[in-house]
Amino acid sequence: MRRATVLVLSSGIPAATIAALAERFDLLGPGDPDEIDALVAAHGARIRGIATTGKARLDRALLARLPALELVACYSAGLDKIDREALAERGIPLTNSSAALADEVADLAIALMIMARRRLVAADAHVRGGAWAKAAFPLGRSVMGLRIGLLGLGHIGSAIARRAEAMGMHPRYCTRRAVAGCAYPHHADARALAADSDVFVIACPGGPANRGLVDRSVIAALGPDATLVNIARGEIVDEPALIEALVSGQLGSAGLDVFADEPNVPLALRQLDNVVLAPHLGSATVETRHAMDESVVRALERLLVPG
Repeated sequence: MRRATVLVLSSGIPAATIAALAERFDLLGPGDPDEIDALVAAHGARIRGIATTGKARLDRALLARLPALELVACYSAGLDKIDREALAERGIPLTNSSAALADEVADLAIALMIMARRRLVAADAHVRGGAWAKAAFPLGRSVMGLRIGLLGLGHIGSAIARRAEAMGMHPRYCTRRAVAGCAYPHHADARALAADSDVFVIACPGGPANRGLVDRSVIAALGPDATLVNIARGEIVDEPALIEALVSGQLGSAGLDVFADEPNVPLALRQLDNVVLAPHLGSATVETRHAMDESVVRALERLLVPG
């Protein structure tokens, strides 16, 4: 029996994942856009599965060239460039690795929150630079008993909420619709959530629908003692407005793992000592990347491998 054909749409999928897929499927790709176009032209009628990182465009036009497609498996949690509506119209399942990486990303969100509020990066520099011998480091801000607002309550947002509760914090959240059975206070819009939060964590999908969602008015609603944490996508935040608020003291601190134009981070952000910066490493541990590998392979295997 001929093995199912799978297209690796994104060049960013790790070699280990590609090797595991190659053991099970007739694999096409990865390649640059022109190479992918040629592969689809030659083999589109028999491609039954796609493996992607979500960073390569999978739109209605490309899907129309893949009449046999049965599943799209995304290596990351981000689905920004995938036309989910077009997939749904054809009844094609879309999986991602948000469950596999949720705990790791949640750990980083909590770490960024604590580091930002306690100013631990600046404190490290205070010790390394010898300033401790001359003066004590300024007091930081606690997280105990604070209201933590979660913009998004999927796998990652829920994992953050569980950790926050264990620390004595009080979660509340914003989603388009209230989550059935969830006891946390729900807000219908981001600004209302910000006004009810001491710590504001962005854990929602990126893409056009949420671009600029955290705008100047949302940031202003947080206040001078609040902390903003972003472990989602950089384009969700109005970055110039965020910088202005941090510089002026309108916002107390921030912990950022993602940026609007990665890897180009504005100098103004890099110069602030009330901001903690990370190079988009939410899921970047050996263990979690292995789990993400497995999530892609298992999703395709369950649907496309007989028996």
